[in-house]
Amino acid sequence: MSAPPESLVSTLAESRRAGRLMAKFPTTVPLEPDSAYDLQIQLNAAVGGTVVGWKIGCTNAWAQQLTGTDEPFYGRMHEETTFDSPADLAGLAFASPIVEPEIAFRFHRDLTPAEAPFTLRQVLDATAALAPAIEVVDCRFEGGWSPTLAETIVDNGVHACFVAGSWRSDWADIDRLGLTVAVTVNGDPVTDGVGANALDDPANALLWLANRVTGRGETLHAGDIVTTGNIANAAVHAKPGDHAVCDFGPLGRVEATFRQGDADPERTE
Repeated sequence: MSAPPESLVSTLAESRRAGRLMAKFPTTVPLEPDSAYDLQIQLNAAVGGTVVGWKIGCTNAWAQQLTGTDEPFYGRMHEETTFDSPADLAGLAFASPIVEPEIAFRFHRDLTPAEAPFTLRQVLDATAALAPAIEVVDCRFEGGWSPTLAETIVDNGVHACFVAGSWRSDWADIDRLGLTVAVTVNGDPVTDGVGANALDDPANALLWLANRVTGRGETLHAGDIVTTGNIANAAVHAKPGDHAVCDFGPLGRVEATFRQGDADPERTE
């Protein structure tokens, strides 16, 4: 007999608190995305923390192929794991972290279900600022990066932490689509990318989130940060001691350091 889906929430919450990996998905019950998002809410309540915004995953074509989906997914970001660049990530336990260069937006007003559905113009009009960013994603299942879409959604979109560069209020004339990023680790070039890798325009990801979240009856709040997905051309796996820099040219640069001992959480039996 399969375990109930709620057992995934309790097991994930305990794994996060104890810094352990889960041996496997503790249920064979297939989950539709909306059911998985309901469990994501339960996980966030169990883990605690102050929500400051949203992450969007799988806005990049190769990431969608890897995850086996044709649309993005989202998770919540928390104050306790949100940092300004340059960020020292000592004290955070990672298993198999990936550094993702992303373009982040910050809202200056609420977007409510009563107003939905939104247009691209409306979400851009609600945007106060843009920033270059790094999202660190991390798979908490033993065996690494092979979770299903449902597992990924329930595990808060595999969000680990967020690092923001300088926020720009004069963002309107920035070429989001053509904006390039160069990623180095310990001074060595590892990959590059372009803004159009995120759903052809990071603002398209922002629009998707606004309509998906409000369509579920939730509100995006003034001050919320939204990071719009990986724009790199390849995955950047980080190791303890690595120093990652994402240089977005005219938008600025973001830095994060993984200290020795940041990785290798305990495994569950």
